[in-house]
Amino acid sequence: MTFYNFNVNGIEPAPQGSKTYLGGGRLIESCKRVKTWRSLVYKVAGKFIKTPIEGPCEVKLVFKLKRRKSDFNSKGEVKNKAPQHYVIKKNDLDKLVRSTLDGLTGVAYKDDCQVIRILAS
Repeated sequence: MTFYNFNVNGIEPAPQGSKTYLGGGRLIESCKRVKTWRSLVYKVAGKFIKTPIEGPCEVKLVFKLKRRKSDFNSKGEVKNKAPQHYVIKKNDLDKLVRSTLDGLTGVAYKDDCQVIRILAS
């Protein structure tokens, strides 16, 4: 079995939400950052993966998100009452997974339908 391990740094992960209908058959992504995120995932993955996987595969994703400003005190320390784990509100996990899997399409595998198991946190 082949394993690839890499980090996508530089921007915060962007969720892939619903598309907005503009009329005339035109759709746009609801999150403006998702295209940049998917492109960066593709570019970084391409540095490590030379040939897309042909068969089924598993994907493990770990998202590192910034804490809310309200989680810190005036000294810049995490408050005692702040949640131990960052709670995702708008960028829920399944939307982050979808945008990342789309970014890996064509470089890690030919189509994200090849992903048979996902572990994400």
